[in-house]
Amino acid sequence: MAMFEKKSQRKICLDDTETLTCAIENYQNIQGHTEYVIRVQRGPIPEKSWHVCRRYSDFVSLHNALQQSSLPLPLPPKKLIGNMDREFVAERQLGLQSYLNLILMNPILASSLPVRKFLDPENYSTSFQEVALQHVSMALRGEVNYEIMRPIPEMGWRIRKHYFLVKNHNQPKDEMVLSWVEYGPDKHLDDREMLSACKSISSMQHPFIQKPEFINCNEIGGYVVRALNNAGTLRDLLYCSKPKSTFLRKYGNPKQRKPLLVEEVSLYGKQILEALSFLNYKGLPYGHLHPGNVIVENGRIKLIDIENGILGLPSFYRPYILHHKKIKTMEAVDVYCFGHVIYEMAFAYPLYDSVCDILPPHCPPLLRSLLESILSTEACKDGMPSIPTLLAHPFFNGFTSNGLSNTSADEQAYLKFSSHLREALKDARQKMEERLKEEQKMVRQQKRLVKVQELLTTEGDKRNRKQKLKLQEQTAPQQQLITNGKSPERSESPNSTSTATSIGTVTPPSGPSESSHSTSVAMDSSRSALLGSICNFNKAALRHIESPEASDNVGRVLR
Repeated sequence: MAMFEKKSQRKICLDDTETLTCAIENYQNIQGHTEYVIRVQRGPIPEKSWHVCRRYSDFVSLHNALQQSSLPLPLPPKKLIGNMDREFVAERQLGLQSYLNLILMNPILASSLPVRKFLDPENYSTSFQEVALQHVSMALRGEVNYEIMRPIPEMGWRIRKHYFLVKNHNQPKDEMVLSWVEYGPDKHLDDREMLSACKSISSMQHPFIQKPEFINCNEIGGYVVRALNNAGTLRDLLYCSKPKSTFLRKYGNPKQRKPLLVEEVSLYGKQILEALSFLNYKGLPYGHLHPGNVIVENGRIKLIDIENGILGLPSFYRPYILHHKKIKTMEAVDVYCFGHVIYEMAFAYPLYDSVCDILPPHCPPLLRSLLESILSTEACKDGMPSIPTLLAHPFFNGFTSNGLSNTSADEQAYLKFSSHLREALKDARQKMEERLKEEQKMVRQQKRLVKVQELLTTEGDKRNRKQKLKLQEQTAPQQQLITNGKSPERSESPNSTSTATSIGTVTPPSGPSESSHSTSVAMDSSRSALLGSICNFNKAALRHIESPEASDNVGRVLR
């Protein structure tokens, strides 16, 4: 039993939202084919790195798996003759590096299972779908009301979350979907507290939150049964996609985009804020707001997957949040996610950056003011506005509803926790925020190290250039005189009729006298000493003087 517990703990510690970066460092010829050595790093810490070897055929397999996204990916073409030539392999290495860089820049592709399996086979080679089916089958053995019909493969973006069509024997005509997911790294409730939280969530009521039909958990993860919305989520409405298709096919490169009207953005945004305000007031950590967790029914939004917080799952926007130290509370995380959702509702394009300082010119002034207060660089540096502050924003009061439902959040709002569970949720919330702060701190430290290295490299190059120029200025006059056959210590005189045949050698005139002979010897000795000092000049013996400007810059970065 201890062995299984240890394995489960290792899975919990792995955060699938951590960004992967890679660099093709080298290539090697093995048994008549070329393998590219790729160094992969997880997150900001260089120590979390490893090497994988991939052939060109492996890149082709990855490319075929990503074709369902309909994104134009520039994989270098195949070559049948001369594919082992050194120049061709080096050129192909550059092309494959550009190919990987483009994939990892796209959050949808970077978080997909084919990419993770390609770069991290040790952690992502498991058949997650089969393992999930085993867990769900075991969990539903005691549930006589539900029966698994078939799996819905890769319906969502999470690698460890799987969906199944289920049948409720009490409601056989209703189509329902069951989602199963393993616990994430922020799971801090024990088994007893988890069961109590699931029971409270199953009895909650709120006009803008969808209550699950059934929710339960075990020692591995949790599973939830919900009614399947035929229209899909808000993201499906924005991109006119089919809900049961794979995530890459639906959202990789949608052929159609349908942004919401400004009035709809205002109404739905206000309803989302009221739902977030309710969850925040009750102390239930969320942090998982994105268009895929919002559905629209009869002009009213409903949040789903509100159980993700207690299951310890990382947020969809977590890679962006780690770059902003002011987003350090769960409320601030909800507000930041809300800004991304408003942006995507208004423009039908996701924001593929952590900040947005340039909005489309047709953006209405009130909407522009709202987005700038959340997503601008200045807002992320100063801190997120509170949920009550956003509810008071003019954007949510300056538009008419045009017949859409605008029910107040006070209607039928109910969620009750026991005092013990309330304290446990508070403690879990604090631990989530502590882990977020620690990872943000590591990201900042890594950024500072990179800046210091760049600064030292730049200043070192400047010093080397200055020393080289100074040395050239000092030696240029002496080299010029020697090249002309003259010593810097020798002056021209009419009696000096010797001719230079080479550097350091002098042919005296015919018929030398004693005085001329002594003069020639003195000249030869001085010239030899000068040439010896020039030839034996040691550049490394120069004293190293660090410019005060460089030391000030390095100190300023380290501070």
